[in-house]
Amino acid sequence: MKKSMLTLLLGSISLLGAYGQGYTITASLKGDGEGRKVYLRTADESRIVDSTTIRNGQFVFRGKVDYPQLYNITIMKNEATEKNRPAWQPMIPLFIENAPVKLSGILDSIPTQLDVMMGKYDYKRVKVEGARQHQQFLQYNKGYDDAYKKWSDAFNGYISYLNPPKGKEKGPVSEGIAAVDKVDVAKKGMLDYMSGYIRKNPASYVALYVFKKNVGQFNLKEIDELKNSFAGAVKTSAAGKSLTEAVDKAAKTATGSRYADFSFQDKEGRSVKLSDHVAKGKYVLLEFWASWCGPCRADIPHLKEVYELYHPEGFEVISISMDEDKEKWLKAVEDEKMKWLQVSDLQAFKGDLSKLYNFNGIPTCVLISPDGNIVTRNMRGSWMDKKLIELYGNKFGSKF
Repeated sequence: MKKSMLTLLLGSISLLGAYGQGYTITASLKGDGEGRKVYLRTADESRIVDSTTIRNGQFVFRGKVDYPQLYNITIMKNEATEKNRPAWQPMIPLFIENAPVKLSGILDSIPTQLDVMMGKYDYKRVKVEGARQHQQFLQYNKGYDDAYKKWSDAFNGYISYLNPPKGKEKGPVSEGIAAVDKVDVAKKGMLDYMSGYIRKNPASYVALYVFKKNVGQFNLKEIDELKNSFAGAVKTSAAGKSLTEAVDKAAKTATGSRYADFSFQDKEGRSVKLSDHVAKGKYVLLEFWASWCGPCRADIPHLKEVYELYHPEGFEVISISMDEDKEKWLKAVEDEKMKWLQVSDLQAFKGDLSKLYNFNGIPTCVLISPDGNIVTRNMRGSWMDKKLIELYGNKFGSKF
């Protein structure tokens, strides 16, 4: 018995020693990869941590992480075929901890960055050995992929409503609302899976990654509850500190929080603050857009339509441009003939606005309540139609 306990203790010490020494990633790839550059990047910031070159079908990364976290290994294989079009390189998402890991696969069959972005990555294409945290990550993804597919199918159904076949008109407003209802149900299933995983695994670094990545999708109450569900080393480590920063950032403008004030200039160069127009007893839509944003401008006809219907009921809109070029912004405003308030700080994504309101893409549409709280961060298309009907009644008439 004593011998068994001693063996177990020595084994544990050995494992701790190996963990403290850092990670070693050894990869063996079949295919024409000789001389290809390979990059190790953080998954959250895409920051380059290390780089190497494939030699004799192999490459190695060595280093040390403060805590287990997701990285991406990118293999520079493809060249861009068109100007300004990204080249989708083979990528290996890997949850790294301070332990040895072995990778093996066929270069031509490794999925790409696009597969990661589209949620269609096939992790079976790369064999991963000796990565305990990565296996937990794969187990999480197995359940998430099922929920994501349901959401993707529902969302594609809504896209079909927005883009009917050639020669056929778009369906009535009610059909669009029915489509987004299905999307919302599927999204709730996705969020329920995430939150359930987090609550069931309070000491898991994978759970922490899941929450940190998706914190902006939860409302203020959910953020607070999930933040407090973590325990053990995860909560007290550097990982916990990084989570606190992400949570604090998202909570400032999450659904349920009070709007964050900001200063702009209007078309004539006069100073304007959100507090001059928000929380004045009316619902106000903050529409973040830009002259160069195709989807933003494609949405404007619909926005103009609902503004004409619901502005008499008290619905207000403020368009906040993410442009840098004032002339292009003003020309777009003139071309689109929008009747509501137009403002910009002309800092685009270089300023603090996108960080404060926690978005990295446009259009982003945020609805503020009459008393200044954020009602929803999804106020586009049929979601806007649905919300306006809830607030003011159905004004669409025969189009409904």
